[in-house]
Amino acid sequence: MAWVVQPALAKKTGPPHVPALMANMLKPLMIVLHGSVILTIVFGVIMAFRVRDPLFDFLWSTNWGTMIWLGFAFSIVAYGIGNVAGMSRKKMSEIGKSLTGPPTPEQVAEMTKLRDRGVLLARIASIGVVIAVGCMALAQHV
Repeated sequence: MAWVVQPALAKKTGPPHVPALMANMLKPLMIVLHGSVILTIVFGVIMAFRVRDPLFDFLWSTNWGTMIWLGFAFSIVAYGIGNVAGMSRKKMSEIGKSLTGPPTPEQVAEMTKLRDRGVLLARIASIGVVIAVGCMALAQHV
């Protein structure tokens, strides 16, 4: 999404149409993204509790544990950054919904600023998720 869909929308549709598209895409997209994050965190915690160590010493005393909590930390940070990107998208969507005619130059400038901020933050969040998954995948090899 951050590397393909958003840039394609911005390039092909332009500022007058992006808010309307984002207004229709944002709600279902947020449901899917938040749902997948919550399910991943819940099942990760369930799996951590299945490791039969009541004090979770293995998370702090082994290389495996270090990679797991590092991946968890990156994923939480990426989720927070993604939420901020979503807030930018929501503001842009609200501007799009409030338009009754062609946008004014000030509205176009505001939408462009919000779009650029959202794209940048979404890309940073996606990199954080890739690092988190990499840390957790590498945990079995350290």
